[in-house]
Amino acid sequence: MVVDLPRRIDEAGAEALAQLDVGLLVVPGELRAVAAASRVASLVGMVLPDLRAVVRGPYATGLDDRWVADALRLPLVGELPAEPGLLAAQEDGSPPGASARGPLARFCAAFWERALAGAGDGSVTA
Repeated sequence: MVVDLPRRIDEAGAEALAQLDVGLLVVPGELRAVAAASRVASLVGMVLPDLRAVVRGPYATGLDDRWVADALRLPLVGELPAEPGLLAAQEDGSPPGASARGPLARFCAAFWERALAGAGDGSVTA
């Protein structure tokens, strides 16, 4: 099951989280985003014990995927590079990552391949 939840967790969001085995928190590589994600991670972590970080570039100066995951105290699943045209697709109503060659589609395919194989630490490179 894939669930996209808002930043604020209500009763329905908490119930959805309780049904999950693993959660991926997608965080932009910016200091303000890390601060906001820290609050979300602490709330989500009360309901979902296996929460992991996916860090989205580009990065602010001095930050990288490992720094962001460490700051959140979450295991790093991998880096999700910026995907050109993602906002335009959203405005058109197209699903995200529709291009099989795009960074989001590659990341998801690699994540599911590793998750289904039960391999290692679950880290992914897009």
